[in-house]
Amino acid sequence: MQQLFSIPLLAILLLITACSQQSTLQDRSDGLEARPSQLDEVAAAFALDLSGAKVYIAPVQIDYTKRFSSLPRRQYREKDYELDHRDLQRLNTLLAQSFSNKLLKPRNAQQVSEQAEADYTLSLSLQDFSLAAPLDPSPWTWRVYTEQSAYAQLVGTLYDRNGSAVIHFRDRRDIGENFGSSGPGGRLERFTSVTFWSDMRVDIRRAFASLNRSLL
Repeated sequence: MQQLFSIPLLAILLLITACSQQSTLQDRSDGLEARPSQLDEVAAAFALDLSGAKVYIAPVQIDYTKRFSSLPRRQYREKDYELDHRDLQRLNTLLAQSFSNKLLKPRNAQQVSEQAEADYTLSLSLQDFSLAAPLDPSPWTWRVYTEQSAYAQLVGTLYDRNGSAVIHFRDRRDIGENFGSSGPGGRLERFTSVTFWSDMRVDIRRAFASLNRSLL
């Protein structure tokens, strides 16, 4: 009797799980299907194929937030924790190159410089972005130690020519979280612009590599 009962019960559980997953997919207003991922969220159009596509990568949008508290406020302004024009250009280059290397090249797709000639447009943003310290610190605080370089939510949406979303992803990231990897209480490392850009490069590449696996 126990075996006869367990079989239909298992079938019921599987049916409930399948219905729940289907409901989750249908609940998305953009019509995209959720994909298993190491990122917080990845969704894509059914049977999406970027092979040979031309993709325009728009300049990143940054939404800053107040999360810094390790340095005396009287020494810095909020503006000191924002990226300047040169840093923004460097960040855009890093994002575009990483996305191209991890997602476009494996599909024989390419990045284009003009949106008019693109099949798809990628919109990227760093939400709740917070630097651990200014990239150009004042002379009297040139030695700054932090547990991580920055925090951000990396959010991206890929649109087709009609303006419809075909990929959407989101991931919260402690940039340079390896700072706390040694010892039970973590450790502090000296914060510099070199450290920041090295951590950004590693974490952005890691995020796009995870996105690529989700789309396979």
